[in-house]
Amino acid sequence: MSGRTAEATTATRVAEWDFGAYPYGLEPLHLPEPDDLDGDGPDAAADAALEHAARRLGLATAWLSQEEIHLADRDTLDDVFWFRWITGHQISFLLWHLMARVLARAPGPGQRPASDPRSALDPRPVPDPPRAGAELLAGLVEGYNAMLLYTSSCTRDSYDRVIRPAMHRHHHGFSGSWAPDYRPVRRLFHGRVPSAADGPGSRKLEEALRVNQVVHGAVAARLVPGSESLLQQSVGEMRLQDRAVRSVFYDHFFLTVRRTVPERQILDQLLRRLRAALIDVSLNGLYPYGEQTFEGLPSTYRTPFIGECEHRFPSITARTAQLTCGFAGPASAGRHTEGEDNQ
Repeated sequence: MSGRTAEATTATRVAEWDFGAYPYGLEPLHLPEPDDLDGDGPDAAADAALEHAARRLGLATAWLSQEEIHLADRDTLDDVFWFRWITGHQISFLLWHLMARVLARAPGPGQRPASDPRSALDPRPVPDPPRAGAELLAGLVEGYNAMLLYTSSCTRDSYDRVIRPAMHRHHHGFSGSWAPDYRPVRRLFHGRVPSAADGPGSRKLEEALRVNQVVHGAVAARLVPGSESLLQQSVGEMRLQDRAVRSVFYDHFFLTVRRTVPERQILDQLLRRLRAALIDVSLNGLYPYGEQTFEGLPSTYRTPFIGECEHRFPSITARTAQLTCGFAGPASAGRHTEGEDNQ
């Protein structure tokens, strides 16, 4: 390929990137308060935005089979890794929010939905959450597991020079435990699986949660082997701060704005970020230039999922996007395979 042709093709590929103001630019994330899990009614503008994002995602997925051209070079990898750290976390927040909505709509053993017309004094047991809910949760957790690998795919050098110091400057005790959207799903990740105890849905969910623990361990072993977290390093110098204050610090770092948001806009934001991640990985690989994969970690961290995700990240991410479209209902599900849009 001639230099002129390569430049023209690269310019075309860069034009495909429509997230942020430029390739690897960031966007603010708009989310409701963590406890606000009530979906709202139809919103025409949000529906249109979601359908547009779904179509664009379909175009990106189809485009992945074309010839690869790297958008990033070694001098700009820090920009790529910063984008992945911020945007990957934002995707995780969105997935946690969707998980929390599934959990809120599926009562546990002996509980009744808020909409159940029967008397609260009725002693009859209520059926456990439907298996479909467990299967949806399993898919969302698997997507989150893939996003953990994407978010943490930076080199250790870039993490030590750029990412960790930025978190430390933001707050000396900066901690993932401060994430507001994790609170509603904390019990799920600590083993409190909704008790659709039988069937493939629950087994898939339990396996996805087990893998999540391994992936977390692998990420820590890869990026901070033998090191303390910022919170552990700073505990002696800090005063205890209110949880709401810590949440503000966390949201501010990850460009998260709290306000009332239509449900379809939440899904639109997720699809836009998944599309950007798909394009990024299709161009640069999960580990740009093949550097510092998980291959060197102890065998306990080399789960089949990690190996699969490293090689099949686009398909796993596309599956997460399909679940997102399904979450929106039939109005948008399946529309991401439509032809070119004119916007």
